[in-house]
Amino acid sequence: MLILRVQHNWLQKEGTSIAEPVIKYYNLFHFPTPVDLEINGEIIRTRPNACVFSAPMAPRGFHFFENTRMNWIHAYREIEPLLETYEIPLNCVFYPKNPGFISDIIRKMRLEILADNPYREDMLDSYARELLINLSRAITGNAIPEISSAEQKKMHRLRWQVLSEPEKKWTVTDMAELASLSPSRFHAVYKAMFGTSPMKDVINAKIDSAKTLLLMDENPTLSEVAERLGYKNQQHFIGQFKAVTGMTPGAYRKNNK
Repeated sequence: MLILRVQHNWLQKEGTSIAEPVIKYYNLFHFPTPVDLEINGEIIRTRPNACVFSAPMAPRGFHFFENTRMNWIHAYREIEPLLETYEIPLNCVFYPKNPGFISDIIRKMRLEILADNPYREDMLDSYARELLINLSRAITGNAIPEISSAEQKKMHRLRWQVLSEPEKKWTVTDMAELASLSPSRFHAVYKAMFGTSPMKDVINAKIDSAKTLLLMDENPTLSEVAERLGYKNQQHFIGQFKAVTGMTPGAYRKNNK
């Protein structure tokens, strides 16, 4: 099960300010009209149809300077592999192209919850996947200002560090801080320069290292491999390995030893 709660066209009145508590769920927020959004310690005046997918335990706040009907979703941690697969940026503002699908899908999710139909959880999971796929396709590569040579050198050094240290628990926020960029600009610049997202690079580096570890003579357990590569648990490692390679770590070891 992926989805905990959903709200469609949730009214926030002009002048309302909200300091969201730190919670253990993933959260998608869609703001059809501009708001002041506080995230990563920065206050951003958004454009219409801004979205942000926040990670668990990430503090955030909102100020609504006009009546706003927002859409939001609280999702369980089981959605994490899908966010990685579909390269949905976390803790930064993004603007999907032709965003009408967001409200449409969230409205269907809300109706599904209220109707309490048979196989409701399966249908909600299906809608969640549909939403993430459409978000991934619609995330715009907003125009990026010219990248200075010094900035390019910094990005190349950072990428080398990321690929050379797969055992670290890299996040976009951490990498953006090292690059002295906001998370949203860092994600856009990284993808423009290297043709891939920073988290996809992180995942591929971990999986490449895992392949080497799995074939070592010392025969480490899957739990040991997961721990050495910075995964929070063995199940997360197995799921990510299979998503990238099409087979489980155990099958990979058996087929290649």
